[in-house]
Amino acid sequence: MGILRMKKLMIGITAPGSVVLIVGQMKWFKAQGYETHLMCPSDKRVSAYCKNEGCEHIEVKIERDIHLWADLKSLWSIYKAIRKIKPDIVNVGTPKMGLLGMVAAKLSGVKRRIYTCRGFRFEHEKGLKRQILVWMERIAGWCAQDIICISPSVRDIAVKNKVFKLKKCVVIHKGSSNGIDLNQFSPQAIEKNQSEQLRKALNPENGFLFGFVSRLVDRKGIKEMYTAFHKINKAYPATKLVIVGAIEWEQISDKMLVEDFNNHPSIIMTGSQKDVPLYLSIIDVFLLPSWWEGFGNVVVQAAAMGVAVISTTGTGTKDAVCDGFNGILVPIKDSEALYEAMKELMLDSKKRENLGKNGIAWAKNFSNEVIWKGIEQLYKGDELLIQWPIKKSRI
Repeated sequence: MGILRMKKLMIGITAPGSVVLIVGQMKWFKAQGYETHLMCPSDKRVSAYCKNEGCEHIEVKIERDIHLWADLKSLWSIYKAIRKIKPDIVNVGTPKMGLLGMVAAKLSGVKRRIYTCRGFRFEHEKGLKRQILVWMERIAGWCAQDIICISPSVRDIAVKNKVFKLKKCVVIHKGSSNGIDLNQFSPQAIEKNQSEQLRKALNPENGFLFGFVSRLVDRKGIKEMYTAFHKINKAYPATKLVIVGAIEWEQISDKMLVEDFNNHPSIIMTGSQKDVPLYLSIIDVFLLPSWWEGFGNVVVQAAAMGVAVISTTGTGTKDAVCDGFNGILVPIKDSEALYEAMKELMLDSKKRENLGKNGIAWAKNFSNEVIWKGIEQLYKGDELLIQWPIKKSRI
């Protein structure tokens, strides 16, 4: 009897920072018997990830923006890497790697080609740039055998705009590309004294805390959030807004808005933090007024911590919240609606408490293992999972 060969799995991402989108995934697949490879540019974050997850790093140089000559060189290097490793499965995500990785995998004759679509950059673009981005997605989708749309609304936009064919689109369970670590994001995982000390340090007056955890960029709805919070704070001066995340200047059109955040006496800018569950544990209401997301992971993380949430009806965010069950959804770019929702949850402690409790139940739909098992089904070619259109249920 011959020795059963381990299946080779290659995952590709464009930017080193995107390793946060696949934390735990490669380690889990290795434990299931796969030989694992991560294809992306070199970076200390990538080195640390591969060491922790036990996967091999395949270095390729790739630009996030469109550069024709550089992109052709990247395509060639990706093609060579695939030909050398001879993976059984290639799963690539993020737009540029999605395009180049899927083209190279198809040209190389890879048996299982999966494109993980984490949202559409074209959604709020116009003109020629929008058309280029649409065609990038179409080509990636054409080369893929299956497309993981990480939320039902991402799939719906893809079908509506004739980007992907419905028969190729898959949503795993209720959405997400990697799921949430419910052991890490749990009220029981936080020491009460540690939480109390942090809240007291940031909020010595013990005011009501709104919180935001994400990069500061325009599409996260930061302008609307500032406007809504400033109005709340004028009426209720004891309120505070805690912002956890890095400022990405190149993606903020109004640079003075950052100065407004920094100079506001009731806004606390902490920068990026490693212990996100600890910061979520001190928040009374969580805010993510994004225009769009692939899937609102951080909203589910907040829900798992038992925090009531406010987000938007935008792509990806509306799938991460069960409106009226664990949070409130407001229209995108609507600072007045955001203000009203913030005021409602601040003043109605019973509703806030119920939404927080329900959030813990809602978050169980998005555990890591639920998502990873669904991905493995797809790798094996099993029929999945969610039909279109979807009827949303709470649990």
